[in-house]
Order: sequence, then C-alpha cells, then structure tokens
Amino acid sequence: MNRAIDRYKPRRLALMLGSILTASATPVLAADAADQDGMDEIVVTAQKRAENAQEVPISIQSMSSDALAKIGAAKLQDIEFAAPSLSFGDGSEQGRTGIRGIIDYSRSAGYDSRVGIYVDGVYYSRSWMNNQTLLGIQQVDVLRGPQGTLFGKNTDAGVIAVTTIRPSRELNGQVETEVGNFSLTRFAGRVNVPLSDAWAFQIAATKLDSDGYYRNTLLNRKNMGVDSTAVRGQLRFHPDSDVDLLLTGDYADDDNATLHYTYKPAAGTDPYSFRSYYDDNAARRSGGLSLSADFGLAGGFDLTAISAWRKGRQIIGFNNETGAPPFLTARFNALTEQFSQELRIASPKWDVFDFVAGLYYFHQKNSDRPTSDWGAGVAFFPAPLGAYAGRQTRALAIVSTDSYGAFVHANVRVTDRVELTGGIRYTWEKKSLDNLTTYDPLGALNMPLNGYSDDFGQGMFTPKGGVNFKVNRDLMLFASVGRGFKSGGFNVEATSATQFAAGLRFRPETVTSYEMGMKAEFLDRKARLNVTGFYQKFKDFQVFTFTNVQIGGVTYSTTSLSNAGAVISKGIESEFTLAPVEGLTLSATYTYNISKFTSYPGGGGSYNSALLDADGVQTPYAPKHKAYLAADFSTALFSWADASAHFGYSMQSSQNFDPKVVNPLYHAAYFLPSYDLADARIGLSAPNGGAWSVSFWSKNLFDKQYLKFVNRTALLGTAAVLYGEPRSYGATLRYKF
Repeated sequence: MNRAIDRYKPRRLALMLGSILTASATPVLAADAADQDGMDEIVVTAQKRAENAQEVPISIQSMSSDALAKIGAAKLQDIEFAAPSLSFGDGSEQGRTGIRGIIDYSRSAGYDSRVGIYVDGVYYSRSWMNNQTLLGIQQVDVLRGPQGTLFGKNTDAGVIAVTTIRPSRELNGQVETEVGNFSLTRFAGRVNVPLSDAWAFQIAATKLDSDGYYRNTLLNRKNMGVDSTAVRGQLRFHPDSDVDLLLTGDYADDDNATLHYTYKPAAGTDPYSFRSYYDDNAARRSGGLSLSADFGLAGGFDLTAISAWRKGRQIIGFNNETGAPPFLTARFNALTEQFSQELRIASPKWDVFDFVAGLYYFHQKNSDRPTSDWGAGVAFFPAPLGAYAGRQTRALAIVSTDSYGAFVHANVRVTDRVELTGGIRYTWEKKSLDNLTTYDPLGALNMPLNGYSDDFGQGMFTPKGGVNFKVNRDLMLFASVGRGFKSGGFNVEATSATQFAAGLRFRPETVTSYEMGMKAEFLDRKARLNVTGFYQKFKDFQVFTFTNVQIGGVTYSTTSLSNAGAVISKGIESEFTLAPVEGLTLSATYTYNISKFTSYPGGGGSYNSALLDADGVQTPYAPKHKAYLAADFSTALFSWADASAHFGYSMQSSQNFDPKVVNPLYHAAYFLPSYDLADARIGLSAPNGGAWSVSFWSKNLFDKQYLKFVNRTALLGTAAVLYGEPRSYGATLRYKF
C-alpha cells in the first residue's frame, strides 16, 4: 500500500514541506530554464492583455510547450498530476474537471460545467470537449478560483486557458514520433508556411493510438485504449503591428475504448482484467471555426473581436453491471452546437490608470438522446422491473441557452507601489427546455412526457476588487474579493414520476472568493516563490450525484441533480522554483485544500430508515494534500549533443467519489485511498536546443497500483472500481526546423 499523505505525522509533514520550499520546484510551473540573469519571464493574458505573470494578482500555474513535453503531456488531462489544484476526477470521457476541490461535468443537456475551458479565447461549452489534444500548443494556463469579471461563462471554479502557436513570417515546424508499451503510437506534426510579408498559413495534426491496459477476458479484447485524430489549420493576416487577423478551423475524431467501471477484483487476481458481454466505449466528433481580430487604434487602444462556431457529438456506451450476464446497457448520445461573440477594448497603460471593457454573447443548443437496453438478467427481479427484460427505454432532451454579458476591469495606481483593481460583469441568461420526451414501454420507470417545455431567465452581477502592493522590484503582495456564478438549468434526467413532481429546475450557484498572496523572486532571480491563501464560499451548490430508488421492492441507483446546500473550499497554494546552477532547475508545487459540504441535507443517503446529512463531508475528488516535485538537468555531453534528464514525483492524499462515503453501508464503495506516482525522462538533443532530440520516458515509474474511480453498480449495488494506468514507457523522436 502507498503511504498516505494525510496519515503523516505533523512533524514529518512539516519537514517534507520545508524541503519543498527550500530545495525544489518544476519547470511546469515557471520558466523552462534559467539564464545567467535569472529565470525567464512568463507572459500570460489572464487579464486580457499580455503581462508578466509575476505582476498579475491572480493565482496562476503556467505550462509552456517545453514544460508539457518534459512531462509527456499529449492531452490536456495529462497535466493533472503536475498541477496540484487541478483535478480531472476519474479521467473519463465525460470530462470531470475541477479546481480547488470544486469538480463536476456537464453530462446532461441542462447542466453546465464549473471550469471554463478556453482555446485561443474561445469557450468550449461541454465538459466532454475538455480533454483537448495538445496540438501546436504555446502555453497552458490554469487560473484558480472564480474569474467572473473577464471570462464569458460559468467560471466559478476557475479557467483553463490554452494558447496555440500562431502562424509567423518564417518557415518553421516540427515532427514527432512516439512509441511505447500498450501498443502506443503517436505521430504529430506542425508546419508554418509564410505566404507573403502579410500572410502565413499553419497546419498541425496528430494521430494517437493505444490498445489500453485493461483486458476483457470474455471477449478477449483490450480496453482503456485510445484512437484519436486531431487537426488544426490557421490562416493569419498580419501586415503590421496594428492589424492581426487569425482564422482557425479544427477537428477532432476520437473512438476510444473507455471503461465506465469494473467489478472490484477478488484478492490475488489480475486487477486489470474483467469479464463483460459489452465493451464500454466512447466516440467523439467535434470541431469549429473561429475568427480573431486585433486592431491597434489611435491613442494606444487595442480592439479585439472573437467570433466562433463549434459543433460536436459524443456517444458513450457502457454495461452498468460489468459482468457477463446482460442486465443494463446504457448509451448517452449528446449533440451540441454553439456560437459565441466577444468584443473588447483595452486601454494603454497610462501612468495611473488602465482598463479593459467588453461585450459577450453566447448561444448554445444541447440535445441528449439516452437509451437503456434491459437485458435478460433483470428478468429475475420482482415486478415491475423484471418485466423490462428485452425492452428498451429512451428519452430526448433539448435545451437552449442565450447568454449576454457586459464587463469592465480597471487598475488604478495610487502610488508607485500601491495599485487598486476592480471590475464587474453583468450576465443575463435565458434557458429553454425546448423538448423533453420519454419512451417507456411499461410506464413504470419514466413518466410519459411528449414535448414537455419550460424556460426561465436570470441575471447576475459578479464584481471583483483588490489591492496590490509592490514592495520592491521582485516582491508583490495582493489581496482580493470577488464573486462568480454558475448557471441554473434543468435536470432533464429526472423523468420518474417522483422526480418530475419535485421539479426539473435548479437554481444558479454562486461563490464569494477571498484571496491573499505574494509573488516573489530572489537570489538574483534564480528563485521564484508564489503563495496564495484562498477561502471560497458556495451557495446553492449544484450536485450531480446518485440516489437510491425503490422499484417493486428493489433498490437501484439513479442520477440526481439539485441545489444541495453550501460548500466551503479553503487552503493554500504554493509554487517554488530554484535554478541553483546552470542547467539545473528544481521545482515544487503544493496545495493544501479543505473542500467540504457545510450543508447537504440527506447527502449521506439512507441508513437504518433515516436520511444522513453530509454536512462536513469532503467534496468529490478533493484531496486535502496534493504536491508535485521535480528536478530537470541539461548539459553539453558531446560536441554534437546535449544530454537532459527529468524526474518528477507526485503525491495526493485520500479522497472520495460521493458524499455517501459518510454512510456506514457504502463507505468503502466511495473511498479512494492516497497514492503517489513518479515519472522520468532522459534524452539527447542537438546542442543549444537544436533541430533533433530523442528521449526515453516512463510514467508511473514504480508501477504503483492506484484507484481512479469507485462506485456501486446501478442495479445489483456491487462494488465497482477503475484502476489508473500501470507503468508505461516509451521513446520520443522529435525534429524541428
């Protein structure tokens, strides 16, 4: 068993943290390398203008393309172990995403995710779009906490902003080939072609395949594999510094063998094998077009307009009971189409004042077509459930959203050292349940609905204010308070008579966030330390969970979506980077986070005929401790080659999947033990970052066995688990020009 972080004695934990803050950090968090004058500057656009990250009063973790390569990040979810405040939950195709212990996923048409994903300023509305292929990426920024004044929608937990490499006036590009165990192959390439002094075209593509590390012994097939293709084309018109137009088109095609869950294996058996009549799977097709226009205006003002259209479909199929007998096979067929338009103006940085203001519009139409095929196994259940054997139930739900926003954010420099910041955003949304239709051949599980509709509108102010104190050139202190919100919606999966009678609508979720921190560089800028303390209070917290339902005397699990009550998330985030000698970078990040329900009546489920409250229970996928340590070293080895080495070590304490972990009947079925993982990479490259490089790598270097997901099955209530990937290893060859 792995040693649990949350079981460390206080003195041992203090010693560990002391070593983190005095000896190490990761290139993922700061500069890729140090030069003779100190570490490189990190440029971010968190406040809608290019700024040094050390001067932005927001808790940000930034990862450059080189840093992503060092940890072998091919998709967005690959950055999780190196980003302690970020969680992708079980890593499933449904796209659970969370920051600071506030996590969820937009599985149903009437529900939106909490974390905003933006690619080149374009909002991706559905969580199953989140696991983006890191294709031609310049940088990934994780903005922690609500970003309500400057970002478009539903950012009450945080933002992940992905920035791609823009076409340029010089011919350049790169190709990569990667092979590994589990039959992993990855081919990726990018080429930039200048068409004239003003025009340039760039295309990037990747193909990723693997067989997966699970085996279905009944069908003799591998599972948890990947079959992914992605392509992005960009055309840029940039005749001078005052005009910059970028037209982008992208498309992703995934057909992945993705397990929903498997029965908990018996002691002594292979944990990565299972028996099932059905191979769980997920297929995704998504793509879009965007036009970004930047204009330099008179007086130093900058005008930006971003127009974007996206469309996608995902189909997930899984066996609810995992085993050989067919009980229940579920399929989720989700279709979405969106359009967004942002228009903003940024002032120049005058001596005492600057601002950003803008307008935002977003339209979305989601369509869900879930089906349930009831197999022969349910024939032995009492009526009415047993009568569904060999039958199918299905539904249709269509939900539309129109969102309008106006925002302004300003900075006022009271003195050379003191700056006041403030902003406000007003958002008005209309949500429409255009069609809710059910088909139930026996009418026992679902209420008969045919074209049921509903709609409502809501408005919300999300202000933010703060103060920054520049102690000196290398030290800034900051404090802020702000609000964020997440849209209300419709629980379109609540189609039983009892659920429908309770109402489909749920209210908006709001958060008030307090932050205080510092950003510091010292030792001639060879060391960097950023620390942020945060306290977030959520009201009308929206919970997507599982509840027990009685049908004909049989208890089975169904989904529930409601405003559960209140949540508090509080803690400390720290990042430290040290470049003690040329070629060596030591780094560390650590997040201490207490994220818990302060009010969740009935959240613990039923025990001894009484409902248990989940007050004080840890929110899902919210470890109290999470850290990542790394060392990176490079040196000239031969006249024709440099050598490099990377070692990383991540650790996180225990967590749970569902608040019903408080229930004595279900505790073990919802509890995820702590674990720690190591990754390593060694390589050779052309001198001074030249054209070619070859590296050998391993993830989960010590082959630790750890749980990513735990639950109980829908009908039989059997313990189900999903293990993370065992040790993987491979080689990467890269050539750039």
